[in-house]
Amino acid sequence: MRLEVDDYFLKMAKLVALRSTCKRRAVGCVLVDKKNHVTATGYNGVPKGFTHCIDYPCKGADAPSGTRLNECKAVHAEMNALLQLQSTDELTAYLTVTPCFDCAKVLANSNVTRIVASVWYPQTEVTDILEQAHITVNVPTLVSVEKWDCQP
Repeated sequence: MRLEVDDYFLKMAKLVALRSTCKRRAVGCVLVDKKNHVTATGYNGVPKGFTHCIDYPCKGADAPSGTRLNECKAVHAEMNALLQLQSTDELTAYLTVTPCFDCAKVLANSNVTRIVASVWYPQTEVTDILEQAHITVNVPTLVSVEKWDCQP
């Protein structure tokens, strides 16, 4: 059975998340253009040259999801993908989790017009930012994504 496009790219985002070096949460992002071509990928992790948080946890490593983000050294997956981006086309961002407040602001200032994510991130202010930026958000209930486990 052939995968639906959104299902395919969400699974790819889960695979990208396996490269994360953040102890707190592994997040993957896949940016896709209107022709369904991958333009960039990103995962969360500390900046280049820093010690990985999975090896030596930062101050924010054990904080509950959505809290104490300023104590976490990780650059978020959405930001890393946008840093790699070479395209100027309208994009869809496939994410393992909807963006946090800071990433929503960055995405609002990008060519992303649509977000498809596996789950909602626990920050309510994000919805307002994405709506004002005219970015649509879809968090489908995809049984095949939930059953597909990409743990090493």
